[in-house]
Amino acid sequence: MAEKLEFSSLSDQVYSYLRRQMNQGTMLPGSTIHIGDIATQLGISKTPLRDALIQLECEGYVEILPRKGVRVNKLRIQDVKNAYAAIGLVEAFIVTSCIDKITPRHIKELEELNETIISDIKKKDFSRLFSTNLQFHNVYLEISDNEPLKKFILPIKHRLYDFPRQNYISEWELNNCEEHRRVIGCLKTGDGEGAARILKDEHWSYEYQQAFIYSFYGFAK
Repeated sequence: MAEKLEFSSLSDQVYSYLRRQMNQGTMLPGSTIHIGDIATQLGISKTPLRDALIQLECEGYVEILPRKGVRVNKLRIQDVKNAYAAIGLVEAFIVTSCIDKITPRHIKELEELNETIISDIKKKDFSRLFSTNLQFHNVYLEISDNEPLKKFILPIKHRLYDFPRQNYISEWELNNCEEHRRVIGCLKTGDGEGAARILKDEHWSYEYQQAFIYSFYGFAK
């Protein structure tokens, strides 16, 4: 963890560094971060570190414990449930409000990304699954000029994949791609409401996806 950082936008770099440590499994859920130790290891003052930790706490990654340090939060079933509800509502709203701006170029990009995901799943290569899936959804999200909504859901999506996992479920991922295909079909015909229903009531529905969610995150039923 003795990684040295450049000094431009230092708090942002510290934030990215801590996120990277969580994703790589160096900082595990339930572990405690000692502010002084990390500041010393990185060769920085505590101020940019505290700024980064405040941002991480706002996004649900950590809990700042007065005079005790910082605890890395475990992802709870309620966190996942809340995340799915929030993402589903936002994506459904954006799709319906921007349906008239979706062009054949967007459709082509969606189809190509979905095929890339399917190909990777069949090869059991999950190394870029999250990033490609993020690109897929961003095709229509980026059409919206509602910047607060777009910024709101991105940290939530990352929170769902904050710690390293090796238990990707091919059946679930292929089901997601079939839902993608149906969303694309609605977008082709200008049916924003239809696309929104699939996104909100299936793709991002905790109840609809519950069995796979429990298996993926290892929650006890």
